[in-house]
Amino acid sequence: MVASLSCDSTNLFDGVCRAINGHDPTGIAGPIVERLTGSIGVFLTIYLAGRVVRRISDAASRRAGADPQVRTLLHNTTTLVTYLAAVLSALVVAGANVGVLITAAGVGTVVIGLAFQDLLRNVLAGMWLLVERPFRLGDNVAVAEVSGLVQNITLRTTTLRTRDGQLAVVPNLTVFNSAVINASTYDLRQYTVSVRLPSDADLEQIMRAARGLLESTAAIAGSPAPSLVPQLDADWMLLHCRYWLDQRAQDADAVGADVAQRLWTVVFAAG
Repeated sequence: MVASLSCDSTNLFDGVCRAINGHDPTGIAGPIVERLTGSIGVFLTIYLAGRVVRRISDAASRRAGADPQVRTLLHNTTTLVTYLAAVLSALVVAGANVGVLITAAGVGTVVIGLAFQDLLRNVLAGMWLLVERPFRLGDNVAVAEVSGLVQNITLRTTTLRTRDGQLAVVPNLTVFNSAVINASTYDLRQYTVSVRLPSDADLEQIMRAARGLLESTAAIAGSPAPSLVPQLDADWMLLHCRYWLDQRAQDADAVGADVAQRLWTVVFAAG
C-alpha cells in the first residue's frame, strides 16, 4: 500500500499538501514533505528561541558591566550554540541517524583539533584572559620580555604598544603560560633615581640633603616615605633614592628627570 500525505484543513501547509497529493499519485513525496516542513519548523523555532536567549544574555552582560570583549565572546558563543542546536534538531526530525551525526561530529572535532591545535590552544587561552581579566585595555603590562600598554585582546592574540611606539603581538598561549606584571593595578608605584658619588664624599650630608629634597617634592607621595640606600664600591659610591609616585596623576619621566637634576645639584654643592 502506497503512503500518501494526510491533509488537514487546519494545517498551515494544507494548500501545499493538497497540491502534492494531486500531482503525486504514488505518495512518495508525502513523507518527504512532512519531514521537510517539520525540519524547517524545528529549525525556525530553535533559531528564534536562540535569538531571544542571546538578547537576554547581551542585556545581562551589559548590566553586569562586562568588558566589550567578554560581551562579544558570549554573543558569538550563544549564536554558535543556537545554530548547532537548530541544525542538529532539524536533521533529526528529517530522519537523520543521531548516532552517525554524533560520530561524524566527534571525528571531525578530532581532525580539526589535530590540524589546528596551536590555534585552538591560543583561542582557549584568549577565552581565559577575557573571563579572568588579569589586565584591561590601557593597562601597562610586562609579559614574556615584552612590556607596553594593552591595545587589544582578541581570542588569539594580545596586542601591546611598547614604550618606544612599536606594536607587539603576543600569542595568548604565551600570556597564559608566562608571569604577567601589571603595573597599572595600583595607583602608587616605586621609582628609583641613582647618583654616583666620589668615595670621599660626605655621605651623611648628601643623604640629609637628598632626603629633604625628596620630601619637599610635591609630586612624590609622603606615604610610603622616600628611602635612601647607599651602595659602596671600590672607587665610587652609589646613592639609590627610592620614592613612591601616583602614576595615574603624575608624569613619572618628568618627575624622575627633575629629581635627578636636583640631586646632582646637591652632590655638586657638597663638593
